[in-house]
Amino acid sequence: MSRSLLRTAVAAALSIAALSPALATSNPPAGSVAINYNRCDGNYNNWGLHIFQRGPGGPAVPGVSWASPVEPSGKNDFGVYWHVKLEDFPGGKVNYIIHKGETKDQGGKDMQFDGNTTKEIWVNSGDRKIYTSLDEAKKGREETPCK
Repeated sequence: MSRSLLRTAVAAALSIAALSPALATSNPPAGSVAINYNRCDGNYNNWGLHIFQRGPGGPAVPGVSWASPVEPSGKNDFGVYWHVKLEDFPGGKVNYIIHKGETKDQGGKDMQFDGNTTKEIWVNSGDRKIYTSLDEAKKGREETPCK
């Protein structure tokens, strides 16, 4: 292959990768966990993550308030995701609520998972379950399809 053709092929591959959210990763950096979130309508505007310490009703992680939730870290082919630092949660228990104003997802309940053993979770809108793999989340969506 000529150098010119090789350069063109590499440039095309890089431009596709840059434009394709399916190639974005939600793998959390060291010391962090990832929360992946999927909505049937694909509309993530104003949906945020409220994170708090020490279980339901505990104080918010410093810098986070109900009116100013954590913005998504990125978007991938599943939906949006957040990376949060595990050190913000005493004992590694990650406490969160995905919400848009007063509308809470996952049955409106405070949610928790152990970030010491689970580094990444997947959440389907309208489903109370926390999935620990993308395959489980996809199966969960098949059981409760989008309307």
